[in-house]
Amino acid sequence: MTTDDAATVDLEPLQPADWGSVAAIYREGIETRNATFETDVPSWEAWSAAHLASCRIVARAPGARASWAGVR
Repeated sequence: MTTDDAATVDLEPLQPADWGSVAAIYREGIETRNATFETDVPSWEAWSAAHLASCRIVARAPGARASWAGVR
């Protein structure tokens, strides 16, 4: 694989507008039981209240949902 073949991933602060994509990834984690012990996707407000504002990131890749992280 050359550098030109590699996908570019950008890390950015997670914003409320990202919640739709983040919630979809969160739901996949719940359904597969591989990513969380939670049983329901929280609202943005509930999730935001439970996570440090300074430790939230979203990974963006061209044409794809990539990933996210948050610290409680």
